[in-house]
Amino acid sequence: MNYPSDPDILIRGGAMNIVFGLWADGGASPDHGGGAGGSMGQPVVGPAGLVDLLEVSLGIGGPRKPQVVRIASFQSTLEGLEGEFFWSGSLGMDPWSTARTLLAWRDELIGLGWRQDLPWHEPRLADLAVACRAASQLPPGLSDRIAAVLKEFEETNAPPIERIRLIDSIDLHPSPIRRLVVGLRDLGSALETIEIRPAAPPETSLGKLQRWMLGAPEALEGSDGTVTVVSSVSEPLAAEIVGQWFAGQTAGGIALVAQDGDTDLLDHGLSGFGQPRAGRSRSSIHRGSLQLLLLAFKSAWAPFDPHALMELLVFPNSPVAPRAAWHLASALEKAPGRGGPEWEQAWARITEKERERAGNDADELAAVGPRLARWREWAEQETANPIVGMPLEQSLQICDRVTTWAARRYAVTSDLLYAATSTLAGEVRTAIAAIGRDRLPRLLVERVIDQALDLGQSNPSSRAEAASWRSVPHPGSVWAPTTSVVWWNFGTTREGTARSPWSDGERRELAAADCPADEVTVCARAASAAWERVILNARGKVLLVAGGLDCEADDSLHPLAHRLKPALDVVGTRIGLEAALSTPALTIAGTTIERQAIAPRSLPTARFSWETPAGFSPRLAQITESATSLENLLSCQLMWALRHVARLRPGRVRSIPDANQLLGNLAHAIAREVFTPGTPPEPDMAAQSATDLLEGRIDQLAAPLRHPEFAEELNFARRRLPGAMASLARCLSDNHLTVESTEQQVSGTFEPLLALRGAIDLVARDRSGNAVIIDLKWTRSEKARMEELSKGRAVQLATYGALFSGEQPYRAGYFLLNQRQFATLEGSGLVGRLIDGDRSFPDTWAAIVAAWSIWRTSAEAGQILATGIEGVGDHLPPELTIDRDVHCERCDYSTLCRVRGLA
Repeated sequence: MNYPSDPDILIRGGAMNIVFGLWADGGASPDHGGGAGGSMGQPVVGPAGLVDLLEVSLGIGGPRKPQVVRIASFQSTLEGLEGEFFWSGSLGMDPWSTARTLLAWRDELIGLGWRQDLPWHEPRLADLAVACRAASQLPPGLSDRIAAVLKEFEETNAPPIERIRLIDSIDLHPSPIRRLVVGLRDLGSALETIEIRPAAPPETSLGKLQRWMLGAPEALEGSDGTVTVVSSVSEPLAAEIVGQWFAGQTAGGIALVAQDGDTDLLDHGLSGFGQPRAGRSRSSIHRGSLQLLLLAFKSAWAPFDPHALMELLVFPNSPVAPRAAWHLASALEKAPGRGGPEWEQAWARITEKERERAGNDADELAAVGPRLARWREWAEQETANPIVGMPLEQSLQICDRVTTWAARRYAVTSDLLYAATSTLAGEVRTAIAAIGRDRLPRLLVERVIDQALDLGQSNPSSRAEAASWRSVPHPGSVWAPTTSVVWWNFGTTREGTARSPWSDGERRELAAADCPADEVTVCARAASAAWERVILNARGKVLLVAGGLDCEADDSLHPLAHRLKPALDVVGTRIGLEAALSTPALTIAGTTIERQAIAPRSLPTARFSWETPAGFSPRLAQITESATSLENLLSCQLMWALRHVARLRPGRVRSIPDANQLLGNLAHAIAREVFTPGTPPEPDMAAQSATDLLEGRIDQLAAPLRHPEFAEELNFARRRLPGAMASLARCLSDNHLTVESTEQQVSGTFEPLLALRGAIDLVARDRSGNAVIIDLKWTRSEKARMEELSKGRAVQLATYGALFSGEQPYRAGYFLLNQRQFATLEGSGLVGRLIDGDRSFPDTWAAIVAAWSIWRTSAEAGQILATGIEGVGDHLPPELTIDRDVHCERCDYSTLCRVRGLA
C-alpha cells in the first residue's frame, strides 16, 4: 500500500502517517510504515510520491508535461528574446543543449524559493530572470509543483499529513524538499527522523563494523563471515554464485540492493537455481520499437540513406509488412536507391501479390490501395535538407505515423514497448510543435528524440516474482533493520558528484534574497549517508558483490569500499569467485555452496570432410546453376553447398553493397543505356551520355555515394565512368563490332542434370556474324582477371559462351571498366590486351562440366569437402582438371568449417 495515489491512504486526511526518503520512489524495504502485519495510510514515499500525495490532498495539480516538452517550450522562449544575454553565443551554436541547461538552472532557482520579479544584480541571475518572466507558459516541473504546494499551505490550517518519519536527516534534503518538509512541520505535521543504530550483535564482525562506522572506540578484530566482499571478473559467474547462495537461504527478510536498478543478469542466476526473479531492468534507449521513430526520421533526410530504410524494412514487426518488405529489401540489396528499375519492379510484384491475396473479396480488394499507400509512406518519404531543416508539417506527420503504428501494435499484442513508443512519438510531436519553428534541422530533431528517450525503457519481460526477500534499486531505500543485505553490482558510481553552477557572488545574492543555494557538499553527504545506512540496518549478514574485468581496480571500487577499507581489512572476508571453478565447495557468508565439475570438452576443430544431410540429393536435383555458383563450386564445395543448395545467406542489412560494388552497379546500368543494339556510339558521345545519366542513376542505384563518407568515391565515379564508357565504345569500334544486346538472359541444360542460367553483360557481333561475348568488370586491380585468362579459369566467359553459342564459334573477353582495358586470349583476332592462355574457352567449358560432374557425384555419395582446410589436398579427386583459388578470409561460412574461430 505504498502508492501515494491510492485512495485508501487518503481517506483519513490528516490522520495519515508517512515514511519519507530521498530514494524511496523506486521501492523501499520495508515497503510500508506499519507493523509486520501490514498498514493502512502509512506509505513509504520519495520526493515524487510526496508531491503527488500532497497535490491530491490539496486538490491541485493536473496532467504533467514531459521534460522534453518543457525544454522545447523554454527554447522557443529563449529564441524569442531580443538583446544579448550570457547564453546568446551558446544558443546560436546548440539551442537545445543551451535550453536544457538553462532550464535546469531555472528549476533549481525555483526550488530555492527564488523570485524572478525581484531586481537581480548578478548578470546571470538578471538574465535568467528575464527569461523566466518571458516563459510564463512554461509547463511546470517538480520545483514548480512544490512551489504551488507551498503556496497552498499559506491558505490552509490543517496539515494534510499527521506525522512524517524521515529516513534521511532534514539537513541532507535538497532545498525544495527541505522547504516542503518544513512547511508541513509549520502546519502542524509531526516530524521524526528515524534513528540509526547498529542492528547486528556487537560480538559479530558486522556488529563491530557498524559500531566502528558510528565512531565507537572498540577495537576491530577477527572476521566471522558476517561481512563478505566477493568479486569476479566474470559477471555471469557472479550472478550464478549469488543465485546459488540465495537458494541456500532459509530465513526471509533479505534486502537485495540492485545498484543502478538492474538485475537482468542476476535474474538468470536466480532462476537457474529455482529462485524468484528480482525483475529490475536498467532502462535502455535501444529496446525494440523505441528506435522506430529515429529510423523513420533517418530515412527522411537528404541524401537518402538506404541503410536506414533497410533497417526499417527488416525491423521486427516492421510497419511495412514482411511480405512486402522482403521485396523492397531485395531491391535495395541489388540497387540501393529508389526510383530505379529494381525498385519499381519490386512495387509491381508487391501490388500483384496483394491483389492475388485479396482474391475476389471486394472488401479485401478495396483495402489493397490504402495498404500500399501506407507502406509507400514509410518506404518513400520525401527527403529534407538536414541543414535548412525539415518542414514542421512533415515532422508532425512522421510522429503521427509512428504513433498510429505503435498504438495498433499495442492493441494487438499488449506489449508495453509499443505503448512506450506511442507515448514517445506523441511527446516528440508536442515538443517540436512547441519549439515554434517552421523548419527543424536534423541535429535539433535528433536532440529532441534523444531527450524524449532520456533513459529509455526497462525490459518489459523483466518482471518481479513473489519472494521472501525484497529488492530495491538504491541502498538508501533500506530504511529499517533487515535480516541480511546483498548489494549487487557493488562498483563505482557517479552519484553525489553533481556540481553546483552558482558562483560565490551569485550565492551571496541568493542568500541575501532569502533563497540560499544548497551547500556544494549536500548531494555527496546525502549519498554517503544512504550508503552507510544500508550496512547499519543489516542484522545478520552483509554480502557485497562486485563483478567485471576491473572489479578490483581502485577506480572501479564503490566509494563506500574506500570509506570502509580500514575496517574491512580486519573484519571483512574477501572471496574471489573464480575459486568456484576449481573447488568442490565454497563458503560465502555462512552458506556452503557446493560445486560439481563438468568434464571439459574440446572446442570444435576445423574439418575438411562433411557428410551431407538427409534430403540433400533431392534438393540438389532441383538446383539451377549459374556462372557464379560454378565458380564457388570450383573454389570450395562446402561454400557452394551452403550458399547455393542450402541457400544460407547473410542478413539483409549486411547486404547493402560497398563503394566498389556501387561503382560497378552504376557502370553496368549506364552501359545498358549507352550501348543500345546497333552501331556503338562515338567515344565522345558515349562519354557525354554517361555524364548525362550519372547523377540520376546514383539516386536510383547507388544512393550511399551521396553521403559524405563516400565523397571520394563519388568524385571518382564522376571522373572515371564517362571515360570508361568512351573506352568501351572505342574498343567496339576498333574491333568492328556491333551491339546485339545488353543484359542478355540465357539458359540451357548440359549433361543430364546441369541446368544453367545467367545474364551476359554485352553481346556483340563481328563482320562475319559471329558472337563476341563481353563481360564488364569494375575492379580495383586487373590481376585476378588476367590470371583467369592465362590459367584457363575464366569460368564466367566460358559458361556464357556455352549458353549463348552452343557449338557455334564465339570469342570472348573481359572489359575492365576501371582500367579501360579489353582483355582476351591471344589468337582471337581481337584488338586489346592479349593474354597467352593455357586453354581456349571451349576447353575451359569442357573442364568445368567434367569437374561439376565429379563434385556432384561426390555430394550425392554423401561427402562434401571444405577445400580451404589444411590437409584436404590428399582427399581431392585426382581427376580434377580445373579449380579456383580459395579465399577463406572473404567467406561468410568460414566459422562453420572452423577455418576461422567464432570471432
